[in-house]
Amino acid sequence: MAGGHSLNIKQGPGPRRRHHPERIRSGQQFFPRSGGSRQRFTVGRFDGEWVSVDREDGRKGRVSLGRLLASDAEGNGIHFRFHGFKRLPRGYRTNFEVVSAVASSCRIVLPEWDPAVEIEVPLAPFPVTTRFLGAQGSCRADLSSTSIGGLELHGFSPAKTKGLSRTADPAHPHLLAVGQEYRRRSDGRRFRLLSVDPALPTVSSWSGRRVVHLDVSRLLATAPGAGGLHYAYLGGGVTDTRRRRSAARIRA
Repeated sequence: MAGGHSLNIKQGPGPRRRHHPERIRSGQQFFPRSGGSRQRFTVGRFDGEWVSVDREDGRKGRVSLGRLLASDAEGNGIHFRFHGFKRLPRGYRTNFEVVSAVASSCRIVLPEWDPAVEIEVPLAPFPVTTRFLGAQGSCRADLSSTSIGGLELHGFSPAKTKGLSRTADPAHPHLLAVGQEYRRRSDGRRFRLLSVDPALPTVSSWSGRRVVHLDVSRLLATAPGAGGLHYAYLGGGVTDTRRRRSAARIRA
């Protein structure tokens, strides 16, 4: 079962769904692909563009939501490997879709668990408004299970699941915004953008010790793999990015 206590990522079956999640939610587990402290952690609460995490050694920390969401074209996490769900006594509320329906039962899929597997369920627990092909709703399920029998489906409802994060931004921003954080690849120094003026060729940033002006073209330049060529994007700045995108659409 994904959610075992071993610190060794090779032990345990891992998640039923192998692709990286499109949205983040409390209870998901991940494993860092690089870094000095490579321990599996469980997602806790959201705090804007940051996510609190509980590591298996008992330490707490936080991770950028943008880095946690980032995945490549094959559906693999760029910075973190998805490792399933922590087991909860009542399971998780998760979305379902009806893919076939007959007089006494229907088949549904749970995209968060395994979108390729159809699960046959009696019609009795379903709300009347979800007893037809294509209907969508939510139910409670043990998403840490690796088998249909362990899902323990219950609590069917026509309402969609709440408490999920936004979806991912591109691996490297196409637009600079206040609050974004970057690491310069040449020397590893980190910078947080303080102000952005589209009419200027540079932006002001905080290096941890002083204000530094960075070249816009170098910040935005990308490598063949879609990551930053000169700077690695670390997260942040999503609120200002969305505001700037909205303003650009209005001007257009």
